[in-house]
Amino acid sequence: MGLGSTTVQGEFLGSFSIASIEPLLGVFELSTSAGTTIEVQLDRYSAETLMSALAQFLAQGQAAEFDDGM
Repeated sequence: MGLGSTTVQGEFLGSFSIASIEPLLGVFELSTSAGTTIEVQLDRYSAETLMSALAQFLAQGQAAEFDDGM
């Protein structure tokens, strides 16, 4: 983040909605600690990119759990 930027933390509450099947468009919401809601809109490309990043994130956690178990 650059100078003067503000970080907002959000929590995914587990629900989403499909706005369109063709083209695939959807929305999920993040609830912030400030009590506001952030609406995240996704198309197929964005969803696939997010899935890839989440898979990498989870793989890091699994690697750490494996290292702790040895």
